Amino acid sequence: MTGAPMPRLPTGIAWLDRLTHGGIPARRLTVLLGQAGAGKTLLSCQIAAARARVEGAGTVFAALEEPPADIIRNAAGFTWDLAALAGEHFHPLDLRPDPDMVFAGDFDLRGMLATLSAKARQTGAGLVVLDGLDTVLGWLASPARRSAELARIGRWLEEEGLTAIVTAKAERHGGPADALGPLEFAVSLVVALERREESGGTLRALRITKSRGSAHSSSAHPLFFSHNGLEPLMWPGGDAPPASQERVGSGMARLDALLGGGYLRGSTALLSGPPGTGKSTLAALFAASICAGGGRAVHVAFDEGPEQSIRNMRSVGIDLAAHRASGALRLIGLQPGRDGPEQLLSEILAAVETQDATALVVDPVSSLMRGGVADLGQSAVRRLVEEARARGMTAVLTSLVEIGEDPASGTLSAVSTIADAWIALGYAERGGERNRTLSIVKARGSAHSNQTREFVMSSEGCTLADVYTAGGAVLLGTARMEREAEERRLETLAALDHQRRLRALEAQLTEAELRQRRSALESEAARAELALLEAAEAERRAAQAERQARTAASRSADTPAEEGASA
Repeated sequence: MTGAPMPRLPTGIAWLDRLTHGGIPARRLTVLLGQAGAGKTLLSCQIAAARARVEGAGTVFAALEEPPADIIRNAAGFTWDLAALAGEHFHPLDLRPDPDMVFAGDFDLRGMLATLSAKARQTGAGLVVLDGLDTVLGWLASPARRSAELARIGRWLEEEGLTAIVTAKAERHGGPADALGPLEFAVSLVVALERREESGGTLRALRITKSRGSAHSSSAHPLFFSHNGLEPLMWPGGDAPPASQERVGSGMARLDALLGGGYLRGSTALLSGPPGTGKSTLAALFAASICAGGGRAVHVAFDEGPEQSIRNMRSVGIDLAAHRASGALRLIGLQPGRDGPEQLLSEILAAVETQDATALVVDPVSSLMRGGVADLGQSAVRRLVEEARARGMTAVLTSLVEIGEDPASGTLSAVSTIADAWIALGYAERGGERNRTLSIVKARGSAHSNQTREFVMSSEGCTLADVYTAGGAVLLGTARMEREAEERRLETLAALDHQRRLRALEAQLTEAELRQRRSALESEAARAELALLEAAEAERRAAQAERQARTAASRSADTPAEEGASA
């Protein structure tokens, strides 16, 4: 028969609660192990602040190594502002042991625990943090005494109904210091914070090495410092946000048509290609389009300052300055060699949150891979994509490809595999000239064109030229212009030939009509002449008959009728 699961106390930090399956064990000890600078105190303060924000719950914080004022001051750079929480939800106590008592070696934790109990009852806090307990226990020479004091803490939590977090230093191999051997066995949850230098970069990770009463992953989860504190470079598994069917314009109508209406909102598009192919221009065009439509965007350019970006984009008709002045666009210039990928990621995420951005441009995102540890760069890129999806924010990332390398295969696999759309920009060389090309490698969720198009940039803006094929090949640039000129010449010759033939036929028709009219006139003249001849002949015969009659009359000749009558 399976027992009931151990009750959990939510930390208020979403990613940590997911990794710990609901939070830290309630009414039990949780230990945060780590070397100096790994973030133990920071994470415990972050938990206190998150519980105050999410649950409205209080935390009693026992400072056993450094003064509470220093702890609050060290956390001043984060968004949760411990100073504002102090006295209401965050209750720090300076419980550093008296040095005289420490050197005598004759002390126990009863007084400290009594003080913590009184503060917890007074404030209603359910969580107690013992920051640097290993230092206090380390002053006890006897391992048996250390074990007894740890057992005392366990009983105290049960009696008071409290939950405790203990921070302790770890050795290089990741376990607790040798003098604190009993510590790991006396707690229900052990969270190891790791920090190491590698290839010029600092790797931070969180690993759960013990979770009593629940299954857990022992994998290391990379971390980085952000304005929110410690965050995972990759979100722990969870429910994916709903996929939007809404389209967001790219800033170029013809590209939107090729993509089936534009980028999908909340998706990530990768623009890859060699230098000068128009990646930055196409990315800036997208940011400007978002701002013009009432959205808010963050534009991050590596190795290039905001003023330089504004100047460069103005040459192709993109006015970034106006959108920056309106507050819709935030331009950031970063130097990849200055900080590691995790610091750069932190700056980008902070800008996105401050701007409340609906769109993000990172140009080029491959700069996150430059120097440091490659795995960190890949994790940082993946985190950017995950953040965009979680926020419903559309992201356009550019990636640099070396000249001569196929932009459809040479880009960073870490980006191309997780991007929703992939647009390859390149050159087509012919006749001593280069012409920019654009093709869509993939576009998840969209029917899209598979045809290579010519990408044209000018002072009047950017567009894609009409598709022009000859002999089964797409012609670009001068080759296209020459072919179009030849076709215009042939068209002119054909038009001239058509006009010549038309005029010849018109002349033939006119001549035939003239002949027809001339024939009709000749026929009419002949008929008139015939009528005249017939009339003249009739007149002649009539005249002849009249003459014969007159002659006969002159001879007194009887007419034949009169002769018949006298007989």
